Amino acid sequence: MRLNELLSCVRLDAAQFKNYKRRDQLPFMGREQFSVAPGEKLHSRWTNYTLEDALRLQVMVNLSEYKSPDKAKEPEISKRYDGLPPMAASAIAQNSIGNACAKFGGLAGILAQPKDIWHVTTVDASPYEGDLWYGSEHFAGSLVECAERIEDRKEHQVRAILFNVTSVLRGVIEAGKQSQVSDVLDFAEKHDA
Repeated sequence: MRLNELLSCVRLDAAQFKNYKRRDQLPFMGREQFSVAPGEKLHSRWTNYTLEDALRLQVMVNLSEYKSPDKAKEPEISKRYDGLPPMAASAIAQNSIGNACAKFGGLAGILAQPKDIWHVTTVDASPYEGDLWYGSEHFAGSLVECAERIEDRKEHQVRAILFNVTSVLRGVIEAGKQSQVSDVLDFAEKHDA
């Protein structure tokens, strides 16, 4: 799919996308075709984005650009975000969607599950030679399985970041269908989404 189609699936504007791109914050792993030469227009590039790319981007945006209802009441504050830093959100989006797709056989496999698939990233701090060492683990499963995973890792856990993969995927598909994105329409037809 082209960039404008990707953006319509995520409901992100080109300026925001370009800002993420310039700061190297996009959740796309090692893909040289995302390079944009200085002065080149983003909309003029033919790029082969996928529905999985759209899902990764939507997850990143959801995790980083969340605005609390209280902040929306004050215009000067509403422009600030209270989600994760974009680089952290991007890393989680890359790892989580790759992990969920591998575990459940791709996007169609995620949608085929009887219960919604959730993803949890746990961040742990463990003492080692007088210092704290940080690490993370990614896990995809039902909400109950994710809660059990959080419980199992609670001893050194600093934080757990949890989101509903199935719900985000449905939202991306719905936005793509509304925008008549052919890749999304084909996927939805094949997988009754």
